[in-house]
Amino acid sequence: MLQLLSLTLAYDDTRFFGSVMFTDTDRPDDKPAAVLIDHTDISPWFRLTNVDPDGQDPTVPEMVEADRIMQFILRYTPDRIGRTAADFPQP
Repeated sequence: MLQLLSLTLAYDDTRFFGSVMFTDTDRPDDKPAAVLIDHTDISPWFRLTNVDPDGQDPTVPEMVEADRIMQFILRYTPDRIGRTAADFPQP
């Protein structure tokens, strides 16, 4: 099970970048998983890149969780990246 270790985002008027790190509570001695976050100009308005080159599949748990976190953040703060709530439909 993943546990959020760190979330860092930096914004300017229309762009952002950052990272999210997770620990695995089932394997606490393993190196934390890290996912990089970058702005894109097309929906969903961000791109995720797993630091682990073998973990790029969007179904990898840390990628799924990073996507969920970013969808949540951007849904409630779309103006931070020059978007509106209509760009982030509610599920």
